[in-house]
This record gives sequence, C-alpha cells and structure tokens, in this order.
Amino acid sequence: MNALRPLKYIAIFLVILLAVTLLFVGYFFLTANVSISAFKAQGIPASQVPEQFAELKAAVQDKTFRGTVFGTPALGEADDYALITYTLRLNNQCLVPIDMIEVQVVPEPTDILQLGDEAVHSLGPKSQGDITATILVPKDSHTVRELVVTYYVWGVSFSIKEVYSGR
Repeated sequence: MNALRPLKYIAIFLVILLAVTLLFVGYFFLTANVSISAFKAQGIPASQVPEQFAELKAAVQDKTFRGTVFGTPALGEADDYALITYTLRLNNQCLVPIDMIEVQVVPEPTDILQLGDEAVHSLGPKSQGDITATILVPKDSHTVRELVVTYYVWGVSFSIKEVYSGR
C-alpha cells in the first residue's frame, strides 16, 4: 500500500497542473481582445484610376474577379463609379498573436463589389496594424457602411461589427 502513496501525490499534482493550465488558456481567450483604435474612409472617382477600373471591369466580365461581387453588375464607364477605401487601425491587446485578420464591408443595395485582399494579415502580441477594404460604388454614394472585422486566436474566430462614415 505504501507503494501507491507516491502515485497519489503525482495524480494530485497532475490535476492541479491541469487546472492551472486550463485557467491560463481561459485567461488568454478571455483577454483576446482586438479593438479598432482609428478609422479613415477615402473615396476617389474611378476615372482617376482608369487602368484599375478597366482591370476590374474585365475581371468581372470574364468571371475572374477576386473579391466579392454584390450583384450581377454590367459595369459602365469609369465616370459613373467611385472607389471607397476604408482603413482601420487595429489594436491587439492580447499576449498572443492574432491570426488571419480580414475586414468585410456590409454592402448597401447599390454597391457593386469589394476588392479581394489576398494578403494574410496578422498582429503580434500587444501591437497595432492597419487593414483596408475597398469597394466600388456608384459615383454619388455616401461612405457610411457597416464593417465586420474577423480575426482568429488559436483557430477560434472572433468578430467586431461597427458602422463608420467618412468623417
């Protein structure tokens, strides 16, 4: 019976170690907080970037566009459209890195498309970084949109939803 006594202490130690580890992991998930510390919206007429507009138009027509098409548009001339770019400054207040950050614009009924972002965005622990989203809209559209930022901590997704304007 005395031979089992050390196993009992080892088992108690392992249970305590497991509890501490679970509390530690839980702390990281509960403090995995990303916030938006700054915001900027900038619009330019598509006629100021005719090459980019022509590429977008051709990609939509050829069905090779990389991004999100909000409808089935037949794009006209560049003078009828504008590109709005939303820039968000994100703050990672967690002690672990934030992986796979993306921003999606919730479209208005008249919005045409959102350009795809093929870069992989991440934030190191206790750091800041910028992420952008660009949409193609009719020329006289306003910049007020809801933006959804999605990010992953250890494979678990979190999201932030905010409404922003150009001011």
